[in-house]
Amino acid sequence: MAPSPDLPIVLYHYDFSPYAKRVVWYLNLRKIPYSQCLQPPVMPRRDLALLGVSYRRIPVLSIGRDVYLDTRLIIQKLETLYPASDAHPGISGAHAGRAEHTAIEQLIEARTIEGDLFMRGVQCLPAAAFADPALQRDRAALNGIDVDKPGAVSPLSPEVMRRQRPAALAVVRRWVRWLEDGLLSDGRKWILDSRAGPSLADIEAVWVLHWIGGALPPEVLGAESAPKVAAWVKRFRGAAAEAARTPAGLKGEDAARLIVGSPYAEPEGDVLQGELVGGVEGLSKGRLVKMWPTDYGSSHKDAGKLVAVDGKEFVVESEGKFGSVRIHAPRHGFTISADDGRGSSKI
Repeated sequence: MAPSPDLPIVLYHYDFSPYAKRVVWYLNLRKIPYSQCLQPPVMPRRDLALLGVSYRRIPVLSIGRDVYLDTRLIIQKLETLYPASDAHPGISGAHAGRAEHTAIEQLIEARTIEGDLFMRGVQCLPAAAFADPALQRDRAALNGIDVDKPGAVSPLSPEVMRRQRPAALAVVRRWVRWLEDGLLSDGRKWILDSRAGPSLADIEAVWVLHWIGGALPPEVLGAESAPKVAAWVKRFRGAAAEAARTPAGLKGEDAARLIVGSPYAEPEGDVLQGELVGGVEGLSKGRLVKMWPTDYGSSHKDAGKLVAVDGKEFVVESEGKFGSVRIHAPRHGFTISADDGRGSSKI
């Protein structure tokens, strides 16, 4: 069931976040209105702390009083809570009723997010893009590296970036060739051959190339080496620019008060039982828990009462300055652990 159209959507992000671009494009292409609360590119992020959110990655999206982490879950929730309509045109395989299109979207998402494409894409950028010592320190901490320890080196240091660039370019080139010689090889304008414009599959496939395109040598991505991909990236940029609009901006306290003062977007849910869900671990509804991502950024853990667990997500109620919110995180790539001194149960 779709939420009330009066429920506010607030996107916490910073302008040059490639992950945030995925969500911004999705919202704009589907004409879903939202407000934004712009954040600094490095920690701390006090605006999110007002909500009781410790998660340190960007973006974070709220719908009403529900707060969603991770772009994979954010887009899934927008897909579910905002079905295709005249006001919000569908752009996905699910909206079109095409299971094969949904499969393509999911395969591309897994390759770009869960594979090494994004991390290798970072290594294609010039070291000068990360010259700010504060940014280097912050991203080192994101990856669990304390640069103050003897021998510790930031993954964005010039020497590491130079050493990794050849291997990184090879990974990105493989992705470009997969698109050039595969999905775009028949000359179609869009990944799913949609005449209506870009789809969710295009968002999933383009975001890394859009971000690093200017740093790639022409033999990797250029009008001669990969003409179909180069034209597609340019075409997507044009479509995204045409759909773009400037959202209302909110200050941190205003955003937090708006969110906490809103109804929830979803029913509360429950902690389902079963081995694959977590009932056998003894983590029952209302138990105090911590929740965090398992790949990187795991030093910042969200704490609160366990609200729901199922095969797709964890939900934790966290207390902020103005009241509580429900924080949702995907099952895949996140974990929770008891936080009340009654053991070390963990999912």
